[in-house]
Amino acid sequence: MYTLEALLAPDHPNVLFSCISGSRAYGTATAQSDEDWRGIFALPAAAYLNLSAPPAQIADERGDRVFFTVKRTIELLAQANPNMLEVLFMPADCVRKRTHGFSMLEEKRAIFVTQQCVDTHLNYALSQIKKARGQNKWINQPRPLAPPRKEQFCFVILSEHQSANPPARPRAMTLDLTRFQVAKVEHARDLFRLYDFGEQSSGVFRDEQLVVSPIALTDEARFSGFLIFNEAGFKQAQNEHHNYWTWKRERNDARWLKQESGELDYDAKNLMHTVRLLLSARSILETGLPLVRFEGESLALLMAVREGRFSYREVIALSEGIAADCAALKKRRELPFQCDMAHASELLAEITRWWEEQ
Repeated sequence: MYTLEALLAPDHPNVLFSCISGSRAYGTATAQSDEDWRGIFALPAAAYLNLSAPPAQIADERGDRVFFTVKRTIELLAQANPNMLEVLFMPADCVRKRTHGFSMLEEKRAIFVTQQCVDTHLNYALSQIKKARGQNKWINQPRPLAPPRKEQFCFVILSEHQSANPPARPRAMTLDLTRFQVAKVEHARDLFRLYDFGEQSSGVFRDEQLVVSPIALTDEARFSGFLIFNEAGFKQAQNEHHNYWTWKRERNDARWLKQESGELDYDAKNLMHTVRLLLSARSILETGLPLVRFEGESLALLMAVREGRFSYREVIALSEGIAADCAALKKRRELPFQCDMAHASELLAEITRWWEEQ
């Protein structure tokens, strides 16, 4: 009953609202843009008394299509989540389904427009600007096709090097670990005694696992030194390799062409969205309403940012200018500091009761 495919059906009785969101709502869509969906669905009050909590949201793997419960919707609105706030102000041409239950929420949307909303818009946007240049982004640090190997995270302190100056310095792995076996060093994490068994060895790594072997007293003469295996570093590298190639496989290539060719030194689409949030924050302070659909000069500005017509420093200056406007407007615009949680809880109860009576 609560699957994404079911909720996307126009006649699903639990769905109170659904819309096309993202770039098509903002007016910034291009021929390569995906179609994002957002929706709200109701659950009976009794569902929240069940020890198995109901899903707060249901989404596809990429988060392009997401449906939130009424409870989760109101929670996010009360937390001044910018993405959820815009759902209450969607352009009419983006709405695919609207019920009275959603109208009840929409009629009270003013209680969610707060000073906290302005701050979350500003803080998120400014934090993303610092990341947009992307010295640590995947686009600037491509991963090799081959996955990381455990041996790359192994280091040795060999007995023959103990007299070196300075002594006991770990060195990069150069040994064939299939000729060795290891025993654990007591009270030391990731440190192992290393024994050379030559062709008789069963190896340090077997079936992708490091195997600690019992070493007989008669084999102590085979001791060669110590092995350090940075297992945590290896697992992190594995995870980063997987995430990179998942992103590489599923990404929209058109978004990254200019960065890969060296024409841009920042993520233009990401910066466009940060400027969009800043403009929306300013709109809240100027009009009391967030800005969802962009037109005219504001749309032209966003598209210019997305197309990379500004240098990174120019976008920074532009963003700082909008933030300064917001700082000045804060002194003149009276907004409640944050959402009244009692009113929000009452609204959740009212909508749930209405839906259960249908």
